[in-house]
Amino acid sequence: MKINDYKYKAKRMKDGKIVRGMAEGPSKAIVDQFLFENGMRAIEIELHSSLIARLNRITLNKVVTERDLIFYIKQLSSLLRSGVKLNEACEILATQQTNKNIRRIYYGIYYEVNSGQSLSEAFKSFPREFPKLLISMVKVGEKTGDLDEILTETGDYFEQQYRLKSQIKSTLMLPLIYLVVAVGVAIFLMIGVLPQFEDLYGDADLPGVTMFFMDTGNFLRQNILIIIASLIAFIIGIRLIHKKYYKFQYAISSLAIRLPIFGELVKMNNLSRIAATLAQMLKNHVPLQDSIRTTYETLDNRVYRELLVDAQKNVNSGELMSTVFEHHYASEVVFTRMMGVGEKTGELGKMMQSLSDFYDEDSDIKIERLKKALEPLLLIFIYVMIVIMILAVMLPSLALSDTF
Repeated sequence: MKINDYKYKAKRMKDGKIVRGMAEGPSKAIVDQFLFENGMRAIEIELHSSLIARLNRITLNKVVTERDLIFYIKQLSSLLRSGVKLNEACEILATQQTNKNIRRIYYGIYYEVNSGQSLSEAFKSFPREFPKLLISMVKVGEKTGDLDEILTETGDYFEQQYRLKSQIKSTLMLPLIYLVVAVGVAIFLMIGVLPQFEDLYGDADLPGVTMFFMDTGNFLRQNILIIIASLIAFIIGIRLIHKKYYKFQYAISSLAIRLPIFGELVKMNNLSRIAATLAQMLKNHVPLQDSIRTTYETLDNRVYRELLVDAQKNVNSGELMSTVFEHHYASEVVFTRMMGVGEKTGELGKMMQSLSDFYDEDSDIKIERLKKALEPLLLIFIYVMIVIMILAVMLPSLALSDTF
């Protein structure tokens, strides 16, 4: 839904005072209704459009971040449990939001709900901001009359997934930081320090390691613009290929799972998400086929998406979905066996919840173990880089002193 800016002139009903201001809404009629509900009778409502306003609305990525979404869901469920009506709760959350772009979306939700739409339909108007899982769960809550409980459970689910994702990101950032620092120091050494030896020692024979860094530094200085342009072109090319070609996406996803050390993080993240999403939907009596379809939408890794497609085919043909995950490199024994037990006993939702709890508890241990495995490797890498750099700087001076 498109939210516009409107300038209004209205009479305040309690004292008859004329007030002017700006309001946001999808139409004049809804803005008029909004003013009336806030004790004002509209005299004039005009669409206001400016270049600055249009530029402010341009966003490249999602406006509502994961943290914003979790906070919104939890606050909404709390207000509903306190007896606040849905439209009033949506208005309160929109009013207290300080970010203009987010507030515009929240007001869009409020206007939809206040005009008679269901909350799930209101979320559908902003598909980029509100995931399909949330929409499906809200729809279930609306049908059963347990919207506040469903929102609480869904908020807990998103919070659990956000925590796990944050832990994994922090673990992956560690080697990246080490690498950036090491490369930065090496480039400074090659461009800022070693060229001085070239002028100092003239035609004297320099050690191989020093010559290597000096030649690399000279190459970087002479071709810096070409190197930067090539890197940018390479990154853009990879992104375009990844976006266009499914086989390339699948290959990258498969490689990510098979990577030493980091592959465990990828596997844990995806299996945990599959278990948590299926548990969340099945315990609220969403059909298995719909649960698998929604779980598919929550995943980015193509290998796991393919597994869920095959699992869907098995379910449609009356077979066990767990057989798809058996002996697959992207799965784990505990995941496959618990899923199989759940299917055979008719308690798949409970087993998926147990798996979700298991991964939630096990994630801290696994991530800490991976950090401990990474730290000595990274330290060795840094020490080797430092030794090589010291040799590159010190060896020419030692060689020169030997000649006297």
